[in-house]
Formats: sequence, C-alpha cells, structure tokens
Amino acid sequence: MRRGIALLAASLVAAPVAMADGVRGEALIRGGGGADLRYTVVATHCADRLATEWWRPDGSLAASEEVELTDGRWSRYRLRRANLGQDLRAERRGDIITITDAAAASGRPTARLTARGTVLAGPELVSFLQDRLEALRAGRALEFQYLLADRGTALGFIARGRVQGADTTVALEASSAWFRPFVPTTTFRFAADGALREVVGRMLPVMGDPRSPKPLDGVLQMGASQSTCNRKSLS
Repeated sequence: MRRGIALLAASLVAAPVAMADGVRGEALIRGGGGADLRYTVVATHCADRLATEWWRPDGSLAASEEVELTDGRWSRYRLRRANLGQDLRAERRGDIITITDAAAASGRPTARLTARGTVLAGPELVSFLQDRLEALRAGRALEFQYLLADRGTALGFIARGRVQGADTTVALEASSAWFRPFVPTTTFRFAADGALREVVGRMLPVMGDPRSPKPLDGVLQMGASQSTCNRKSLS
C-alpha cells in the first residue's frame, strides 16, 4: 500500500500561489538511495491546466503530473516518471474514469472505475484545499476520494486544518482506519493569502525500477510566483 501512495504528497503543489501563473520550489529528500536528493519543482496554473514538474540538478526531468479541468473538475490527467518508464493517463467521462498506460505496447485501458462523490486528481488537490481554507481554519474536516493512477484506484482521504499564527497547516490522512497505518500523513502549510508554502510527506519521484519502485519522503519549500503560463494541451 505504501507503494500506491507514492505520488500523493507532492502531486499536490501545482495550484501554487493564489492568482499566480506559476511558482518554483525546492525539494529535499534526506538519505534517498544513500545520499540526499534535491529537486527543483516548477508548478504552473494555465487557464484550465495545472501541472507540476520535478527536475534533477543535472537538468533532466524526473517526474511530472498534469490535469486538465472541464466545468470545474478534472477531465484528463497524466503522470510520468522517467526512471520507471511510466506514462499513465486517465480520462474522466461522466462518472467513469479510464486509466491507460501509454508506455505499454497494447495501449489498452489498464483500469476502469466509477467516480463516487468528489474524486480529485494530482495537482487539483491544492486548489481544492485553497478554496476551502476558511472552512478548514474553522475546524471543519473535508472528505474526498483521490485518484491513484499507478494503483488503478481511488482512495478516500480526510483533511483537517489547524491555525498556526497567520498560517494554516492542513493534515491529510486516509479516511479509512484500516488503510491509515499504511498511508503516510501529508501536511501542507498555507500562508494567510492562501499561497502554498510547504509540503511535508511522500514526494512524486521514486527510486528503483518498475518492478520494485521505492517511495521517497521529503520536504518541499515553495518560493515566489513567476509567469510561466506557456504550456500545450495534454495529449
């Protein structure tokens, strides 16, 4: 189950700063593969597209996520991890979600599931939390489903907020008590203006190979906004 949650913590940063096109961040993973790992994270919000890219110090792309929104909810999603040769795509039509591995020779769908209630994908989650910070600050818990494309399923989560000075810390954990011991808690820190400042938990890149991917935990610090809204549609 830990392997299934490997993408959660840092797929959430691509709705970066309220009213901004994009933002950069720096992620540090202590002891990953025997040494510290560092990534530059570039998150963009371009009209109806949200994306996050994780770049290694040598300039190569380690991992990325992107969603397209239609009528206020995601309609297409893509997850890529270079070291796994992973290129997963999900399409949502009505309440049916179809997941396809674009790297597979067959090109056939790998999973189909029915969306019940609120089902979020990748970078859409931060926008979801930002839009509800007032309720979270007031102590209201939020429940939703989150797409795990690499597991071919969606898992229930609950978000709880806590005010810390001018900031708001939101803790995200599995809503099912059965899954909770296997799903690391992810925490987000939002500034008073709603901007995401920090994510602590499971990161998007993974170590290992397709047969034995190894999740990475770390700290992601988000920086100042910048104009980076120049992206093509998902394909």
